[in-house]
Amino acid sequence: MITRTKSINQQSQLKAAAETAFDRLTPTIFHEQWWLQAATGGRVDFVEVTEGGRTVGRLPYMVNSRYGLASSNMPTLTHFLGPGIDDGGGSEANRYVKRHSITQELIRKLPSLSSFRQKMHRGVCDALPFQAQGYNVQVQFTFEIEPYPEAVIWKAMRDKTRNVIRRAAENFDVYESSDPEAFFHLSAVHLEQRNLRANIDFTTCKEIAIQAVNRGRGHIWVARESATGEPKAAIFCVFDNSTYYYLMSTRAPDAGNGVVPLLLWNAIQSASAMGYVFDFDGIVNAGSILLFSGFGGKTSPRYIVTKASMPYRVLRQLRRMDTSVHNAFC
Repeated sequence: MITRTKSINQQSQLKAAAETAFDRLTPTIFHEQWWLQAATGGRVDFVEVTEGGRTVGRLPYMVNSRYGLASSNMPTLTHFLGPGIDDGGGSEANRYVKRHSITQELIRKLPSLSSFRQKMHRGVCDALPFQAQGYNVQVQFTFEIEPYPEAVIWKAMRDKTRNVIRRAAENFDVYESSDPEAFFHLSAVHLEQRNLRANIDFTTCKEIAIQAVNRGRGHIWVARESATGEPKAAIFCVFDNSTYYYLMSTRAPDAGNGVVPLLLWNAIQSASAMGYVFDFDGIVNAGSILLFSGFGGKTSPRYIVTKASMPYRVLRQLRRMDTSVHNAFC
């Protein structure tokens, strides 16, 4: 089994810092004020529900306006949102009814929008309150790995995945970086080598990464070629009080397919040492299914709630048609 070194004391300090920032109204790192401020450029807003002078529900959102239509979507690099709810004590049945009631009140307090879309965090077990308010509900799956001992996780992997990691470890050394600037510079270089452009706002992503690393809430794992010392791939992960999220990766065209699995294995070991679930953060295509399933995790649903007015749907369709025509003549 391939292991890396990081002291138990260091892992405990990181876990303690994450747990200090947690409460029920901020169920993930993506709900925390500093993250939302960085991800939205300070344009985040909240609806809240209070009970007896105490806040028991909070839903963050960001509004954009285009062509006179106000819409709310997920902020940059913010992979999960949804309501944070303090459902108190009592039986599970009573707490479920309370969560349902608070969520519906949060939804009713949202401003009038032409479009709304959010992906719910892992603590949202269903999206029935949104459905009851006329929202459409979709499901996107992710793979999760429980914080079992490293040997157990290693054994649960597919043979092919273990072999790919072993071969990559023969050619690359993995280390933890505290330099987000270097990560995004490397990403830009790799995109240029592939004649591609970033499809995400690197400036905002960099600000988020800087804050996450400085707060002890983010890890950047880098793989450098053993023979030359040249960095060839890197991944960026963040974590809250219970979950370790894989957010971004970059890889040189000549690095080989095994280098990212090697980096993921290091991140999984870190999550396991901290006692956190490792979340691959969504399955978007057949390639991600093949890669992530090789690590032996389990699939978990993430609910996506959407609602759009007719003018917004018409505008979106026209934009798609315009893009198709443009691509056909380019």
